Amino acid sequence: MKPRLLPYVAASVTGIQVGAALVASEAIVDDIGPAGLGFWRYLIASAVLIPFWITSKHVRVARHHIFPISLIGFGQFGVLIALLNVAVLLAASSRVSFVFATLPFATLAFERLIFHNRMGLKEVYAIVISFVGIAFLIGADLYAETIARSEGIGLLAALAATLTGAICSIFLRPYVRRYGAVQVSLLAMLASLIPLGMMASLETQGHLMANLSGLNTIIVVSIGLSSGIGFWCWLYALSHAPAGHVTAFLGLSPVTAVILSIAMDREPLTISVLAALLLVIGALSFLIFPSTANSRT
Repeated sequence: MKPRLLPYVAASVTGIQVGAALVASEAIVDDIGPAGLGFWRYLIASAVLIPFWITSKHVRVARHHIFPISLIGFGQFGVLIALLNVAVLLAASSRVSFVFATLPFATLAFERLIFHNRMGLKEVYAIVISFVGIAFLIGADLYAETIARSEGIGLLAALAATLTGAICSIFLRPYVRRYGAVQVSLLAMLASLIPLGMMASLETQGHLMANLSGLNTIIVVSIGLSSGIGFWCWLYALSHAPAGHVTAFLGLSPVTAVILSIAMDREPLTISVLAALLLVIGALSFLIFPSTANSRT
């Protein structure tokens, strides 16, 4: 595989993982609590990354960078995930993934406001096409039914998570380039465990998994393991490709959520679903191949 394609493969893995984790979180968040689920998710994910950190050849994080990385990590892995867990507690995961898939637009907006970065028209078109595909994919579910007040609050929580993710992605990128994805993601995750643990202790469910069924315990562990891999891929992609490119692949998250719903007989496979899949995949291909082609000129 060409090295220039690896960041896009990593971004694809993250997009798929986010969609699958949202569906899994929706199934168990009521039993363990939003903060409790986030706590166990990143405790397990941190354990996944520790062996990679031990063998990492990157220079260790400087002391004066520990606090800013930890602060960003609190936002990326603490606030964002807690908000997403609240969102799937109140609204369907497909709707939440639709809102969260607008992260590319939020990232582009903040990049321009903060760093005055610009993106080519082809890249903007690709993200817009991907967004249209996402809207087409779950538009009927989002607009055909009346959204209850609680669902509206859940979608607002998803929007807040989206804005948090956009800001954190931008500010984490220089640290990832300097210290590597493993070190930054591990430090950021560990920093998020303190506030998540404190919030979990205030939930009625607590943050212990002793009362969970065997199946739910397996789901929690699976979410944690996949998150460790997924966020490493996310930070690796951010360190090797523009943030706008990387976040565009979150368009795969609602696609994954719907495919899983179809596989679990929650909704049927329709022509609209297939059309939306083609739009999203086509848009992402449009984003990848011009950039790789241009790199040869």
